[in-house]
Amino acid sequence: MKFRTNMLLEVSAQRISGIEFSKNKILNRVNSINEGNTYYKDAFNMKDFRFDVKNKNLYVLVEGETIYIKLVTLPIVKKYLINDMIKNELRYCYKDIDHIAFTYKLIKEDKVNMQILVFCLKGNNLDILEKSIDNNINVKKVNLIQFCFKNYYASKINEKNYILVFYYNNNLYFLICHNDEIMANNIISVPELLIVKFSYIMNEFLEQYNEYARLCKKTYYANIKQLNIDEFKYLELPHQILDDLKREELLKYIIMKG
Repeated sequence: MKFRTNMLLEVSAQRISGIEFSKNKILNRVNSINEGNTYYKDAFNMKDFRFDVKNKNLYVLVEGETIYIKLVTLPIVKKYLINDMIKNELRYCYKDIDHIAFTYKLIKEDKVNMQILVFCLKGNNLDILEKSIDNNINVKKVNLIQFCFKNYYASKINEKNYILVFYYNNNLYFLICHNDEIMANNIISVPELLIVKFSYIMNEFLEQYNEYARLCKKTYYANIKQLNIDEFKYLELPHQILDDLKREELLKYIIMKG
C-alpha cells in the first residue's frame, strides 16, 4: 500500500510556497514543521506545482486576498442544492463566476427561508484545486488566513462584536466581526509597518463599514509591534494587543486543525 505524502501550499498573489511534512511529527508538538522535510519550493504560478501536488494530501493557506462577503436569503431546499443556488445568486455580482471560489455558513432559518452568509474569493491561482480529482489529490482543507487568525485567537477574544487587525507576510489585515462572524474585511500591502499612516487607513475602513463598526465593543491587534496605534481613536473603544502568531505556529495550527 502506498501512503500519500502531506503537502502544504501557501498561496498569495506574489508567490506560492510548497512544503512536504510529516503530520505525526507535528502532532507531537516537539518538532519543527521543517524537520525531516525533503522538499521546499517557491514559485510565482500555481501551474508550477501541477506535478508536485499529484498523489498528495494537500493543505492550502490563501493569503493576501480580500474575502467578499454577501448575505443571501434562499428558500429552504435540500442541502445538495444550496451550492448551485448560491452560484446563481453570485452571477448577479460577478461577471467571471468561473474564477470565484466560495464557501458559506447558515446563519438562521425558519419554515420558509434560510439566511446564508457567503464568503467569496477571486483568484486564478485556485483554479488548480478544481482539477484535484484528475490529479489524484486529496485536498484536506483550504484555509483563508483571515479565518485562521480569527479562530486561533478565539479563546483570547471575549467579545462577539469586535475589530481584529493583524500583520502577516507584508500584508495588514482588517476584520470587523459581528456576532462572531466576519462581516467586513480589507487588506493593505505594507512592506514596512513604521511608514504606515495607520490612523487614516483604519478610519477609512471603519467609515466604509460603519453599520457594523459602530456595534463593536473592542479592538484586538496581533503581530503589530512596529505599528503606531496610539494616535488611533474610534468611539473610545478599548483595545488589546494579543501575543504574536509566527509562521511556524500558524502552519502547525492549520495542519493540526485540518
